[in-house]
Amino acid sequence: MNRLDFDNPMRRNVFDLPGLCRSQVTAIEKASRMVFRDEEVFGLRRIIITGCGDSLAAGMAGKYAFEYLAGIPVEVIHSLDLSRFLSADLLNMQKNSTLVIAVSNSGGVARVAEAIDRARRFGCLTLAITGNPESALALSAEKIVKLAIPPFESANGVRSYLVSVLSLISVAIRFGEIKCRYPMTAAEGYRKSICNYADDVEAVLEPLDEKMFRIAEANTGRRMYDFISSGPSYATAWFGHAKIIEATGDYASYSGVEDWFHLNCFLREIPEIFTMIITQHGGREKSRVQELLDALHEMGRDIWIVTEDEGYAIPDGAEEIRLPASPEWWMSPLFNQVPVSLLAGYMCELRHEAYGRGVKGPWAVCGTTDLLTKSVRESWD
Repeated sequence: MNRLDFDNPMRRNVFDLPGLCRSQVTAIEKASRMVFRDEEVFGLRRIIITGCGDSLAAGMAGKYAFEYLAGIPVEVIHSLDLSRFLSADLLNMQKNSTLVIAVSNSGGVARVAEAIDRARRFGCLTLAITGNPESALALSAEKIVKLAIPPFESANGVRSYLVSVLSLISVAIRFGEIKCRYPMTAAEGYRKSICNYADDVEAVLEPLDEKMFRIAEANTGRRMYDFISSGPSYATAWFGHAKIIEATGDYASYSGVEDWFHLNCFLREIPEIFTMIITQHGGREKSRVQELLDALHEMGRDIWIVTEDEGYAIPDGAEEIRLPASPEWWMSPLFNQVPVSLLAGYMCELRHEAYGRGVKGPWAVCGTTDLLTKSVRESWD
């Protein structure tokens, strides 16, 4: 079959990612440069990143950039947990030195605004990263980094996810620059490296697209997906499972490389499972991933591994999906989502599915944003 006969919105969004990334590097740097005073950044002892869905996954990816570049410990907390369950003592005890960052392109999700309301009430510094400065989130936060994502065909958050990850990385670069952890020239070097990374990915999109189409074509009968990763690319495993559910309605899971040995190794119906491992440049998890590959092979699982590095002993029958190496290991989530996005888009098209089940029948209740934006905002303190 010809893959172009199965063109789809997710594929078209993927092909827009490199150019979008290059344009947003400059736009986000300008939007974030003067948001924080130097003394505010120097006073930080903890960062909490919050959100829901893809935005929370972006926080999982961005956490490592903040810790590496700014030297500040980061927690990623779901907005419902932050707004209603996190102990008030933990917010109050560091109220003058905790920054809470909420990510939401629309800014209209009630739970995220509720989380920021609570954090601010206890004296935390609050930042909204959003494309809507008039949204509930933006109006709840003290500070805002306004996103300006050029309009494009909607496709399950492929473009907004990249921009969310990029925005967190960009703020992290700025924080490290303010704290003099590296000179301004190094900060600019990181930004140029991101653009170069986008160039490298753009150069391989056509053959990568062909490969992912052939993989999807050969596996349309699968009904279970197991995405496995670690470090910043754990966010990509989460994103992959979410895109498959949205695109196909099939069962999908995600786990850390270490957690897989404790739980997902026991999944039954092995011939039904599409198993994908996502790694990042730098090889910090390489020895454990190699053990994972060997265990999966011994079980008889079919394996696909997304890699940026050489050196893995790929078992017979497993398939490697090679991506250009990211300039820094914490940049990998910007683009190692590309194979999973292409896979989800092609699976949807090949099986004549509708994204989100077309929000018809039992799924009609999910067809509006009301369940997200009109949810009751509460205060429990």
